[in-house]
Amino acid sequence: MAAAGAVGAVLIAQAFSRDLALAAPVQADWRTFAGDAARSGWVDGATRITHSNVGSLRKRFVVRLGAVADSSPIYASHVKRSRHAAIAMLFVVDGAGTSYGIDAGSGAVLWRFPTHGPKITASSPVLDPDGRHLYVPGVDGRVHKLDAASGIEVKASGFPLLITRMPDVEKDASALNLANGFLYAVTSGYLGDAGPYVGHVVTVRLRDGQTHVLNTLCSNINRLLLDRSYDPNSAASCSSVRSGIWSRSGVVVDPDPKLRGRVYVATGNGPFDGKRNWGDSVLALNPDGSRIEDSFTPSDYAELENTDLDLGSTAPALLPPQAHSRAPLMAVQGGKSHVLYLLDRTHLGGVGGALSQFSLPYEMFSAPAVWRDAHGTTWIYLGFLPESHSVMGLTVQNDAGAKSRLHEAWSKEVGATSPVVANGIVFVAGDGALSALDAQTGALLWSSTRPSAGGTIGGIHWQSPIVAGDSVYVCDEEQHLIAYTLQR
Repeated sequence: MAAAGAVGAVLIAQAFSRDLALAAPVQADWRTFAGDAARSGWVDGATRITHSNVGSLRKRFVVRLGAVADSSPIYASHVKRSRHAAIAMLFVVDGAGTSYGIDAGSGAVLWRFPTHGPKITASSPVLDPDGRHLYVPGVDGRVHKLDAASGIEVKASGFPLLITRMPDVEKDASALNLANGFLYAVTSGYLGDAGPYVGHVVTVRLRDGQTHVLNTLCSNINRLLLDRSYDPNSAASCSSVRSGIWSRSGVVVDPDPKLRGRVYVATGNGPFDGKRNWGDSVLALNPDGSRIEDSFTPSDYAELENTDLDLGSTAPALLPPQAHSRAPLMAVQGGKSHVLYLLDRTHLGGVGGALSQFSLPYEMFSAPAVWRDAHGTTWIYLGFLPESHSVMGLTVQNDAGAKSRLHEAWSKEVGATSPVVANGIVFVAGDGALSALDAQTGALLWSSTRPSAGGTIGGIHWQSPIVAGDSVYVCDEEQHLIAYTLQR
């Protein structure tokens, strides 16, 4: 079992300002990428950080990982380490496929779980609702189930879960998700689009290990593909390639009961015919991932494929129900084409059937965050790294005919990948700076570059922050996981 206590071994936990007086912790969990299965990035009420005290955030510790974690950590406030003791823990997976269990108070590494394979992962783990079990991506083409307290692998129905038969060409790039009693994992290709990869969604029912596979190309084949270049006798080989699922969010789960646990993915460049091949599309699947229930594809899908403008560079962001709108349940979908589509979740629109379009200044590679303010206004926050060091706040407004449209409220020159929102504060990570902005005006409230912050972060690729209790946590390109905590 690769779950040995690893404090001071390969990893180094460096404590900062040990005499810092810290606010009392808040019991709150961040169990998955963007905070919830809907990938909202919105955590109001789950943190003690407010406008009045955000300026007192100060670096508390830095954990040195064995490789860059090009992803986000998750957080559990109450992990039982013994019969009588529980602590708050962070969990993160580095690009080499090693998972870490870290004491969220001290930064001490309590365990690590390595996997071995041909390449890398940029996925994030997910915590089971029971708080005892953790699901982590590996570079071996599998998802592993671990005991959260010890890091010991749990062999259970369906686990370890095979999600690709070709890990040298199919990458676990997007975060894992868990909802409806199912675990969701997706695949794409590696940088350069080499090899016969195809995007697919793998869904496993946790109670019994029943598994479904939905391939975004050759969707009539309902099992993991194996190209004939690997096995000339393969009966699960697809003549088409690409159409990967590589957004930060991966699978997005609809929280509205009217849509019965429907899940969404967005695909990248690949052929499209609306029957078996679903390149550059948003797909709505039933909860067990076994069939496509609805779809949206831009009318210029052929141009998107030919010019490398993947729709699936980001995933759908689900908006809170909109009163007085013709389409109360909506989503926005960005991409590399400088367009943000407003979609009706009850009828995605097929080819070209968006409710409206909003022109963006840059390509999108991050996950949007959504928020509803005290006045009932819905906000959408977009980060544009690596295309631009800027972040944008949009609002949803209805016209006299109850048609909803997107409007730009503010834009700031602050580096941002995937934003998160807590208590009316937008937290973003960019090269060399973690920043906190006012959610309604974009005004800078705090930056890790300030002298009072005790030191800043390194470079950023896809990493994005999480907010839990009295702290903000983020990984960077220098193999670090950094914690900033409120000073009393």
